[in-house]
Amino acid sequence: MKILMLLAFISCSAFGMSGRDAWKYSNTNGKVKVLNAYKTFFSLINSELSPIHETTMFNFTILENAWASEMDCVYAGWPSKRVNNLCSSPEKNNPDYKNESCKSGEMQCQPLLFGKGLCVSVASKKERNLAFSNCDKKQTKSAEDVVKEIKADGKEGQLLELLDLADKICKEGKQAGTGMCARLLAATGELRHFKPEASLRVENKSSEEQRSQIPVDVSPVIVNAVEKVNTVNRTISQVNNQEDCLPETEGTPFDREDPRPLDFDYSTYRPSKDGPWDETFLADKKEGIRPTGFSFRSVGPNEIAGPPIDPAEKTVREWKFVNEDGSKRETYLWIQDDAGSGYLSQLMESVILIIPRKMKPAVEAVGDELHVTLTTGEKVIYDKATRLIKGGVLKEGKIDLNPDRFKRKFAPITYSGTGISIRVDKRGEDPRQIPGNATITQNGKTCLVPAPQLWKAAEFRFANDKALVDFLNSKCKSKFSL
Repeated sequence: MKILMLLAFISCSAFGMSGRDAWKYSNTNGKVKVLNAYKTFFSLINSELSPIHETTMFNFTILENAWASEMDCVYAGWPSKRVNNLCSSPEKNNPDYKNESCKSGEMQCQPLLFGKGLCVSVASKKERNLAFSNCDKKQTKSAEDVVKEIKADGKEGQLLELLDLADKICKEGKQAGTGMCARLLAATGELRHFKPEASLRVENKSSEEQRSQIPVDVSPVIVNAVEKVNTVNRTISQVNNQEDCLPETEGTPFDREDPRPLDFDYSTYRPSKDGPWDETFLADKKEGIRPTGFSFRSVGPNEIAGPPIDPAEKTVREWKFVNEDGSKRETYLWIQDDAGSGYLSQLMESVILIIPRKMKPAVEAVGDELHVTLTTGEKVIYDKATRLIKGGVLKEGKIDLNPDRFKRKFAPITYSGTGISIRVDKRGEDPRQIPGNATITQNGKTCLVPAPQLWKAAEFRFANDKALVDFLNSKCKSKFSL
């Protein structure tokens, strides 16, 4: 089932993958599997990791009003604090804990794991020690019911914090060698297919202090986000019949040519305050939050997205305008077509790099439109409500819904600007790491160049546009120009 188009949470050498991203990119069945895996983890935490190592402190700084102080243990699924080296009741230490309808001598089972309204007795020491087990035995709601309840109540942000806690435990020191972490890694490993943006880098914003100010609702929210780039206010009515000749826009220059080295801790995103798109981020373990671009999705049914292959799914085209660490070298467009099969391995992935690279990609809301400025300074106009292209130098065709995944075609996106486009495609994997060819086009001229000559381990080889064009012209009969 489709789970985990992974924006890697931690480095491959560490715990291995993120429950946060597993949840974000999964369908309902996938979310059930994620919930069950982490629920099993928390059921074992007292028996397999007692006490939690002194070096492990969990700073719940992302949650809006809860878990804001340091928590260093888990009590029946609730983050809590140790007192005299024993994990004490969350009723005393976790401001998010509510007894709800539970009677005196009872505690509420963690609703993010068991569902709302479940109480167990903690009147005796034995019952307190068995609180999690008793919650599990008494639970009547299915995992699917709990998933739906979490989403309906807007509690996904709190659940993601809980998943972060488990991941943090299992990537620190000797704790990673515990049986419960090995089982969690095995369970989540079954869900991971690939890491399409494992090479993303993040911006140098120094600190834990920044992370301590990050509020969250349903999705992670980060302050000090990507600066809003001033672009020309043009409505589609001004374009008339010259969609492909939209003027170039002076924008924000790149911060650097190559991204800085990075050991990143987690990836995250937030809905923009300026319009219907997400701002994307990574967090360096030492340097803090850095922006990585923006993205938005067109969800069917609409003109380009028919009914999904699996009626329980959605047909989606996602646009990611990636700008890693403000760098020129790692700036590109990632397009994902999801035919609604429910399988991650069937996602149709395309990466398009357009040169010359003059500026960071930018987006702004203009009336009922989204105006995106490409690295060339050329513009693309999307409908604000549907995120369908209305005009500009990109055109799109329909998502291929062929039930035979081997015959399904990649997103029919064409570029008609004056620059050069470099495109790679791959089903269910990172297109930048294919052994086959990249397609180079400019004004009707086309050439095929082996992708490994342009990318190495998913990192583009060229930061200098002139050097890139010289290389292409050394390989192609058709000659390209900036």
